[in-house]
Amino acid sequence: MNEKCVITGGAGFIGSHLADLLLKKGFEVEIIDNLSTGRKDNINHLFNKVKFHEFDLSENQNNLTEILNDADYLFHLASLADIVPSIKYPEVYFKANVQSTLNLLNSCNPKKLKKFVYAASSSCYGIAEQFPTSEIAGISPEYPYALTKYIGEELVMHWSKVYKIKA
Repeated sequence: MNEKCVITGGAGFIGSHLADLLLKKGFEVEIIDNLSTGRKDNINHLFNKVKFHEFDLSENQNNLTEILNDADYLFHLASLADIVPSIKYPEVYFKANVQSTLNLLNSCNPKKLKKFVYAASSSCYGIAEQFPTSEIAGISPEYPYALTKYIGEELVMHWSKVYKIKA
């Protein structure tokens, strides 16, 4: 049996291309996307090759546990990613970017999962003073979006340490 990869945000631009690549490499692929920013058009060509689950990661933990129980790799690309709307709707961004990440961490099987890959954001460093920005630069999130991505990253790193999830 092929190794199983789950991609959250798999109907987005990056997620759909990742799905293509993983399928070419022989992986079994499942996509989770609520289609709030992703589009079915990005993955129409994959529907006979992948399992697609349409639901909100921040709300549906029962479905997550079932899907993630036998996953070998989890690529968490799903998020709301825009600075200006995050200022107007910080709670929506917290739910989408932090609660969803927490739900994934609590639903995966650390004994089976070989790697949890989290798509972080350079926005957590604030307004860039150097390009490219080094990963050892100081953390200085300026907007709710940046803060929610940083909190998600910290959750992943903490769960890795405490619960032995390979991330």
